[in-house]
Amino acid sequence: MKKTKKRLEALGHGIFYFFLLLGGQPLAYLMLFPVVMVYVIASRRIHRLASPYIRRRFPDAGPAARFFHVFRLVLSFARVLVDRAWLGLRRNAALTGDFDNSGVLLDVLKEGRGLVLVTAHVGNWQTALSHIDLLETRVNSLMHYAEEEVAKHFFDLKGEKPSFNIIRNDGFMGGMIEASAALSRGEVVMVMADRWAGGPAVEVDFLGSRARFPAAAYGLAAATGVPVAVLLAAKTGMRSYSLHVWDIFHPERNRSEGPRQFEASAARFARALERYVERYPYQWYNFFDFWAAGSREKER
Repeated sequence: MKKTKKRLEALGHGIFYFFLLLGGQPLAYLMLFPVVMVYVIASRRIHRLASPYIRRRFPDAGPAARFFHVFRLVLSFARVLVDRAWLGLRRNAALTGDFDNSGVLLDVLKEGRGLVLVTAHVGNWQTALSHIDLLETRVNSLMHYAEEEVAKHFFDLKGEKPSFNIIRNDGFMGGMIEASAALSRGEVVMVMADRWAGGPAVEVDFLGSRARFPAAAYGLAAATGVPVAVLLAAKTGMRSYSLHVWDIFHPERNRSEGPRQFEASAARFARALERYVERYPYQWYNFFDFWAAGSREKER
């Protein structure tokens, strides 16, 4: 069953790759609309997966409105996947955008200190990463990286090395030793902070309910004495993006509080993410019950 599903996914991606090569983004975007509409009409599962977020972000929406909120969320995500493939397949493809308050990060890095960037599955985050070299220092991304995945990263499709170094979180000690060494050299380590998949975690308020957030990034920053910055990307047009620093702070370690010692740090990240989804409600790509007690993203 899993092999059949992967083959069907590969076929679907291959079809859109063909349209991208044939007519670029406009043709692929045009093809997305009916495909996503049929999918949202026919699949109960996507409504079940998106419902926990949609109900909290749009608490007053009725059934018809919730349907179109789900449609817009899925369509937004599909466009991001098309953008990622377009960047990888078209030789001269490029995004334009702004890093409007990058100065606060540059000031920290000029001090020769490391920096932990926490981000989330929002906007066109993967394609915006191609411009992270604006920080003028080595950037390391602590991430799950599977080269065999059907939905390839843009740099995999190009057959090029990314502009940032990948630290695999499925390696020894979850990549924390390598990440700590990078911070001690004054480098940047980027960590996804919106999905808990094991390891240290805390529960904080998010969109009106308690939700579990990973805490490893804050422990890493506290142990190495570096600040944390919340950096979130937004898709602002067909070929444009915006990077914005939503908060910057210094996590403090208090071992007497045990697992809750980084609750304040996770709460600051949660507040920044709340402000983000207020502005960009269809650009947080969360398709599981983020608020379920002890929730953990599972392979689907």
